Amino acid sequence: MSDDSHKIAATQIAMLPWMTPKRLRTLLSMGDPQEIRLILSQWSSQQRAPMVDIAAHIHALLTTRCSQKVLRLLGDVWCEALNNSVDLPESLTTMDLNVFGSANYPSQLIDDQNAPPLLYSRGDLDLLHRRRVGIVGTRNATEHGRSTAFTFAKVLSRHGVAVVSGLARGIDAAAHRGVLAAVKESTDNAGPIAVVATGLDVVYPREHIGLWNEVGESGLLLSENPPGTGPLPFRFPLRNRIIAGLSEVLLVVESRLDGGSLITVREALARGVTVMAVPGATSTKATQGTNMLIRDGALVALEPDDVLMALGLDTRRQVEHFDSRLLPVGADSGVLDLIQSDPLTLNDLARLADEKLAMSFGDVALSLGRLEAQGWLMCTAGWFERIGAR
Repeated sequence: MSDDSHKIAATQIAMLPWMTPKRLRTLLSMGDPQEIRLILSQWSSQQRAPMVDIAAHIHALLTTRCSQKVLRLLGDVWCEALNNSVDLPESLTTMDLNVFGSANYPSQLIDDQNAPPLLYSRGDLDLLHRRRVGIVGTRNATEHGRSTAFTFAKVLSRHGVAVVSGLARGIDAAAHRGVLAAVKESTDNAGPIAVVATGLDVVYPREHIGLWNEVGESGLLLSENPPGTGPLPFRFPLRNRIIAGLSEVLLVVESRLDGGSLITVREALARGVTVMAVPGATSTKATQGTNMLIRDGALVALEPDDVLMALGLDTRRQVEHFDSRLLPVGADSGVLDLIQSDPLTLNDLARLADEKLAMSFGDVALSLGRLEAQGWLMCTAGWFERIGAR
């Protein structure tokens, strides 16, 4: 959404009290955010809204989807909030706003029943067109876990795969740092994608301010929350559905049995996303969750190549086809070379063999028989055709 007035109107609606994602998505689907804002700012439960166009739909939303208590208050509360709204943060001008259904809205989320109605972004939206792997895990990661996440993310980036994570402590941060290390090697490598649970102008945790800025410069920052939104606990599991929705494969590096990463796993499974897990020691709490996932059917990821295989991008393990056919020798080799892209008859081959190889008709016929038996030729209705190359 390039028009600042549209961006401001949509953000003001998103910041209204009791504005749930589902309700916001319904409102913004009705039309122009500025018109919706104007109608809401003139709302009064004491005076029935005119039953025309957008206003009629808004009235229907309020009267059919709310309890009687909320019905009496919601329209008035929104009206008062919009009329008393203060200036929005200047940081809004530093980010883009992508409304559900707009051209820049991630296509991966369009069919998601719980898609965020708004996505604030900063950075390169083209990363969403690359292959994507989500990497998640515990905040209280072991050194081995952080090193594993770093390595997996770095290798995936080198293969052009964008890594999606949440900029949290532990595994998330290690994955983002691995991608950034790859980007420093070559700008052709895929940048990081971070989905955060605060507004894009509220860095959390604070010690990640440098990492946050690097991701915004070299990759993509995303949030469904308006600028100024703080780190409220309920927003962190809520954003996990976006990480899952953007991922083709979800990799869990370390997770406890009650870890938040398992919420992301449930969201991924609900969307048909492939789930992989890195196994760990059974005596370590940080890997009990990942071991449980493997026991329950998650694919095992021992090295980055396993993830590439799940994406169909692996090249290191692709084995060239072994040709078991005996190589033709002597006159047979010469006869085979006479047949290129176009099939030839026995008479054609006999004539060419006589001119170039000084072979008799009978010798050519015998050679063709051997070549057909060895799998180098096939004969269809008298036409000899070459099979494969040597």
